[in-house]
Amino acid sequence: MHFSIVIPVFNAGSKIGKTLSGLLAQTSVLDGRDSFDCIVVDGASSDDTLDHVAGFQDDRITVISEPDKGMYDALAKGLARTKGDVTSYLPAGEVFDENAFAVVSDVLGRFPDINWLTGRSVTRNADGVITDSFLPHPFQRRYIACGMYGTRLPALQQESTFWRASLTQEIDLDALRPLKLAGDYFIWKTFAENHDLYVVNSHLGAFSIEQGQLSQQVRGAYRKELRTLRRRPTFIERAGALVHRLRTKYRQPRKNAPRLIRYDHGAACWVMKNKG
Repeated sequence: MHFSIVIPVFNAGSKIGKTLSGLLAQTSVLDGRDSFDCIVVDGASSDDTLDHVAGFQDDRITVISEPDKGMYDALAKGLARTKGDVTSYLPAGEVFDENAFAVVSDVLGRFPDINWLTGRSVTRNADGVITDSFLPHPFQRRYIACGMYGTRLPALQQESTFWRASLTQEIDLDALRPLKLAGDYFIWKTFAENHDLYVVNSHLGAFSIEQGQLSQQVRGAYRKELRTLRRRPTFIERAGALVHRLRTKYRQPRKNAPRLIRYDHGAACWVMKNKG
């Protein structure tokens, strides 16, 4: 499969090289099973970001550098130029697991009805050390629509989420551009209108917790913007989300949980026992 990865960036000279190196090191790219292109959308950085990108001298990396109105304006520019089979995006400094493309390619190739999927929820500290990892319970479209994930339920991790390129056409890029913090939720809500989200029990990416992150600069700002985008939850949905959280907080998903994909070592392939 061909992967198109968008990297929105501004003044990230110390980080961009790590992210690009991670793409070049994908095992399925190195052995020729998959291919990729990367669109770096730079907001006219004043540091050495572009010098680091140019140092790779790789024609699979395209650069757009011009002033923008923020991360999601940059992301919209990049998404409008994606091609191929599978799409995702990463902030500068984050990396996919070296086998991420191989896993996603295998799963999407084996299950043609899956249009988007996510992996284990993995957290790193500022030094890049994995400090937490858990397998999410099945995501429910109605709880995505009313904004429960990221408020009352664990958030869907953007760095571990991939989708078939055809879904990009469903995103209203003009509505995405002005968003400041919750643009990821806007994308998930769009996908969930027509497509179920699947979870694969594999490390695909990770979220790094660092000081000074945009989402941490104003406490509660992410949730505030998310609430302007969601459908207001009903009382039953609020109560159901609370019960779901209590039931799943200390328990791994069952092996036959809906839309959960696990690796079967005996069969040497990814399997799903319950399509949901």
